Amino acid sequence: MNADADKSGLPPLDLDLTGYFASLEPIAPSSVFDVTTPQQEQKLSEEAVIGESKLTSNGFFVRINEAAPRRKPRNTPPVILVIEDDDTTAAVIVGALEANHYHVTRAANRQQIVDGMKMSPDLVLLDVMLPDANGFDVLARMRGARDFADTPVLMLTSLGALDDILKGLKLGANGYLTKPAKSKALLDAIKQVLS
Repeated sequence: MNADADKSGLPPLDLDLTGYFASLEPIAPSSVFDVTTPQQEQKLSEEAVIGESKLTSNGFFVRINEAAPRRKPRNTPPVILVIEDDDTTAAVIVGALEANHYHVTRAANRQQIVDGMKMSPDLVLLDVMLPDANGFDVLARMRGARDFADTPVLMLTSLGALDDILKGLKLGANGYLTKPAKSKALLDAIKQVLS
């Protein structure tokens, strides 16, 4: 296995958003969302433990990270980029969002992610396991790009282990939902992050 590949065996995501958006200058993710104090580290660890427990008892988990970057949405219906490679799952999510008057775009691979980011979405629903990308890497790159550093991101993934939840929160995800998430839980999380 390539030393640069992640646990999935995929090479690191080569999604340099600056190559697609001339006005972007990369900035260090640590200057956007930095867990520097022991108190911040402890709070995120507690959030992850609660998440793992709720996943076991409820079959799903929603946790909003209040400290994560966020921006105010436009006055028009919010634009949500759904990054999900499974067609059936994506259809259910897109249908629920459109029924609630959100403008939705879907991405299932690297190029579609880049194309979707060109729309400057108000919120990104981000799966982790993608065919040619890793959602955690996408999140880290967003937090390191000036124009996307404060774009709200909700992780929506089947990865519900303590380490995965903690990683998403540490990288600056606004929330972490495990699949299959109930439509009401998903819509409530979106409303909370966009409010």
